[in-house]
Amino acid sequence: MMRNDDFFDPRPQPFYTFHDGLWHPSTSHKAPPTPILTSLPPIKLLTWNIDFQTPLPSARMHAALTHLQTLLPATSPPALILLQEMTPPDLHLIQSTPWIRTTFHLTDLSPTHWPDPTYGTLTLIDRRLPLRAVFRVHYPSNMGRDALFTDIEPAFRVCNTHLESLALHPPLRPAQLRVASRYLRDPTVDAGVIAGDFNAIEGFDVGLGEGNGLRDAYVGEEGAEEGWTWGMQSPGTRFPCCRMDKVLFCGSGVQVRGLERFGAGVSVEEEGERLFVTDHLGLMADVVFGEEDA
Repeated sequence: MMRNDDFFDPRPQPFYTFHDGLWHPSTSHKAPPTPILTSLPPIKLLTWNIDFQTPLPSARMHAALTHLQTLLPATSPPALILLQEMTPPDLHLIQSTPWIRTTFHLTDLSPTHWPDPTYGTLTLIDRRLPLRAVFRVHYPSNMGRDALFTDIEPAFRVCNTHLESLALHPPLRPAQLRVASRYLRDPTVDAGVIAGDFNAIEGFDVGLGEGNGLRDAYVGEEGAEEGWTWGMQSPGTRFPCCRMDKVLFCGSGVQVRGLERFGAGVSVEEEGERLFVTDHLGLMADVVFGEEDA
C-alpha cells in the first residue's frame, strides 16, 4: 500500500480537562516547570483492552470503571490509564463519570481523531502530572490502528498502542512497533513507555520489543501461565492463552516495576446471563524515575 511521505508524521490533537461544568480542550498545560526527569514522582500505569464486540457494552464499561477506581485509592501516586477498543458510547460514559472528571485529563471525547470511528484508544492522564502534549501516529494497518502518545514534562513519553490483530501474511505488527519505538527513542525524549494490546499471538512477537530497543516489564518465563493476559476469559477461541498485552520501556534513569495483572473474573449479569467485562486482563505497574538501567 502506497503512503504519502507524511503519513507517519505526528498528528497533534487537544486534550480535555473538566471544569465549570464542561470539558474544555487544551493544547498545552501551564504546569510549573520540571527541569529534570528525576523530579517526576512515581507513576502508576494501567492498561486494559475492553472488548468492543461483546454484548452489554454499557454495563461492562461501567463495571470496568468501577473496578479501575478500586485500584486507585486516594493515596495512590499519579496515574495513567491506557484503554483500548473504546467506542463512542464508552467515551460518553467515561466523560460522565464523576471521579474521572475530578482526577484526569482525557485525550478524546469523540472519535474525531481515531483512524476508524468504530473504536480506538483513549488515555487518561492524572491532573497532578505536568502534561505537555498529545499526538497520534497512524500505523500501516488494515484495521485502523494507531499509536497514541502523551508527553509529560520534561521528557517522558507514553504510548498507548493496539497492534494489528490476527495472523496476517505479511504481518503488520513488526512495522507498527518500529513506527512507535522510533518516537519513544526520539532524541528529545529521555524515557518512554509503550503499553497496551500487542496481539502477541505468533512466535516472532516474542522478540519485537528487544529488536526495537525496548525492555520488557515482565520478568517471568515466556509462555508461563502467570504472564497470560488473554484467552482465559475467551472460551472457544482458535488462539491459545497468551501474553497478548505488554508494558515495554526505554531510556535512561527509568524503571517499570511491580507488573501485575488485574481484572480477572470481573463480570456483569443481566437476565441470568453472566459476561466477563472483557476478554483481556489488565496490566498495572509502577514507573519509577531516577533509577539506573538494569
